[in-house]
Amino acid sequence: MDLLWRLWPEMPNWKNIEMKFIIRFSRVMLVSLLWFCLLVSVLTAQESENIKVRLPIIVEGDLKTEIQARIAGYVALVHGDIGDRVMQGKVLVTLDAPELEATVLRRQRMLQQAQAKVSVSEGMIEIAKAKLSQAQSAWQEQQALLKLKMSVRDRYSTLVNGGAVQREMLDEAVFAVSAVTAAIAKVDADIAAAKADVGAAVNEAEYAKSGVDVAKAELRHAVAQDQFRQIKAPFDGIITERAVDQGQLVSPGNVDGKPLLVIEHVDVMRGVLTVPAVDAAMVQVGDPVKLIGFSEAAKVTAPGGGPLQVSRISQTLDMTTRTMRVEIDLKNVFDEKTGRYQFLSGQYGSASVIARDDN
Repeated sequence: MDLLWRLWPEMPNWKNIEMKFIIRFSRVMLVSLLWFCLLVSVLTAQESENIKVRLPIIVEGDLKTEIQARIAGYVALVHGDIGDRVMQGKVLVTLDAPELEATVLRRQRMLQQAQAKVSVSEGMIEIAKAKLSQAQSAWQEQQALLKLKMSVRDRYSTLVNGGAVQREMLDEAVFAVSAVTAAIAKVDADIAAAKADVGAAVNEAEYAKSGVDVAKAELRHAVAQDQFRQIKAPFDGIITERAVDQGQLVSPGNVDGKPLLVIEHVDVMRGVLTVPAVDAAMVQVGDPVKLIGFSEAAKVTAPGGGPLQVSRISQTLDMTTRTMRVEIDLKNVFDEKTGRYQFLSGQYGSASVIARDDN
């Protein structure tokens, strides 16, 4: 008791120190609490901007086509079956159409005939040119002969006037000049006829050449038609449907309308999401996507190896379901050991889209 009484005068000092410490500590805690509340409000506002939308998804091939016949014929061979992986350009179905083969042979012979006509017409051109050259040479000879006969006639005319020769020799010289003049006129006619023959031969050759062009075009068309007997794969893919057998008669307009084969390109898959109208405005191209309910979903990537994201948006609503089509691209891995792909066309599941709410 004595000790307490001795310390009593100093108690107010300790109390003042304690009160100051409490006040300062309270101020620090209040400021910290205000900063914490502000930070929580900011983070909550940021998190509220990102909304996860969980939607059903169906996986389908990136490319899909129905193989139809371009010509009528009987199926000779079927080179593929359901589940076979095919490369672009691989022959899938071979048709038997003898009439097309006969058409190709006939067009080939017609082309040979047209080419033969061109050779004949070119030969006629050479013949006509040779006749023209011969006529022109004859004309030059007759011109030289005419000069000679005219010189003789003029000399005899001088001699007759001087009484050195008889009149009959002059008459013969004059007749010779007339004969050569007539021969020149005939050669002129031959030259004109030869030129006409050359022109006709040239026209005939041009017509024959056009016939060759027509024959080549018809042959190309026949060959193209004949090539339709081999139905080839338009791209790399897998055969998913088959409705054709050997010996079957097929045509471009089959009554049942079924395709011979169906091929899908499944190395890259499309994930199709149907977004309700109320959420359509939030989903944008590039939004992150996470698959749910698929095996090894965490390892699935985009074709380029990046994370999954919204690839394309249809920008329209289906009038029946009032939903918008949204697509993502998936890399489909083929397992050589099992001979199967990771994703199957038509496979269902779910996907979570982290959509940004700008409202």
